[in-house]
Amino acid sequence: MPTVPPQRRHPIATALVLALAAASPLAAQPAANEPAVVPAAEVEALRAELVRLQARLAALEARAAAAPEPAPTPAPAPEPEPAAAAVTGGPGLAVAEDDGARGFEIGGRIHFDAYANRDDQVPTTSGTEFRRARFQIEGEAADWGYVLQVETSGGIADLRDVYLTRGLGDSTLYIGQFKPFRSMEELVSSNDLSTLERGFGSAAALFDGRQWQQGVGLLTEYAQGTLGVSAFTLREDNTRRNEGWGAAARGTWTPLRDGDRLVHLGAWYSLEDGGRNTPATAVEVAYGGRRGAEALLFESVAGSAFEQRAAAIEFAGTLGGFHWQGEWTRATLAGAAGDGRIEASYLQAGYLFGGVREYDPGEGAFGSPADVGAGLWEAVARIDHARLVDAPGIEVLRYVLGVNWYASDDVRFMLNWTVGEDRATGDDPSQLALRAQYVF
Repeated sequence: MPTVPPQRRHPIATALVLALAAASPLAAQPAANEPAVVPAAEVEALRAELVRLQARLAALEARAAAAPEPAPTPAPAPEPEPAAAAVTGGPGLAVAEDDGARGFEIGGRIHFDAYANRDDQVPTTSGTEFRRARFQIEGEAADWGYVLQVETSGGIADLRDVYLTRGLGDSTLYIGQFKPFRSMEELVSSNDLSTLERGFGSAAALFDGRQWQQGVGLLTEYAQGTLGVSAFTLREDNTRRNEGWGAAARGTWTPLRDGDRLVHLGAWYSLEDGGRNTPATAVEVAYGGRRGAEALLFESVAGSAFEQRAAAIEFAGTLGGFHWQGEWTRATLAGAAGDGRIEASYLQAGYLFGGVREYDPGEGAFGSPADVGAGLWEAVARIDHARLVDAPGIEVLRYVLGVNWYASDDVRFMLNWTVGEDRATGDDPSQLALRAQYVF
């Protein structure tokens, strides 16, 4: 009898064989004690069917083995985790994402002053005041930066720097209220001045009431200097709306910048034209120190007749702990009886014992000492001068000697001895002033 070669049994084939067997007459149970009689033809037929089914099964298995494995279903991508935020504390508060894409800082400054005046011809009042109590928020998101600065001293909250910034290659775009690009000393932060007061060619006299203006500006840093241009209205946040406008441009050049050695040269030009409701300006110089004696050099006209043009040159530098700076400014203002020409200048020199005064090449202006460490002392001397060019004798001088102690990167104490002279009246007052400063 032929035998069926052994092959792998498949569940489907097994089920078919069992079904055929159950359906065939061979599945009938014989009667008790009776021998089963199976026709030979049926046995051969069943054997032939089994062979056919096994061949069919082998073909199906071969086809299944040749078929490619189905591609596995990709696992869903994990949800991106939100960027972690780092919070740093110190004098102020800084919050930033780890990737630096977004963040903000909260800070401010406190300048508390005390004055003791020695009067000559002009009576003044000594005392104390919060010269500045200012809060600031600055940050960055979506490639835009912002600054919001609020001054709270004087009993009224005023906006100072309030603007948006956008980096454009080597340039920065400013939109909002900011200081126009003019006067090195004007652009130096009050936190970083070596003396208590700015010169007469700044908002301390020539640009009184127009230290911050609303408009647009573009500041570009190149290899050895900066170029800044700005266009603005003649309005600061706390002044009346008017239709005056202005423009200013300033360029700087540092032919030497090597470690603690620096030479800075600069020049700037400012143009201001009045319009409806543009207020008049009075150029008053505080030759006797803050809250001390003042002299009126010139008073402009108001409205559309208002006009002021000014230009200046700058010279500054450092050599180790020694630093100096000076500006010479010439301005022409429209007055009721004709134009007035004002000349203002200052020269300042100082020495940091064990430190170097910081210089910001991106702004072309000085900052505080680079490394205060456990504390630094600074000695400074200064002379300020202003005169009405077409009126001989209308002239003032101010001499300042100062000592500063940088207790830390955040705390500074300043002592200034000021002696003034009004050559038109012969008044020569003096003042001793002290400031306690905290920057956070």
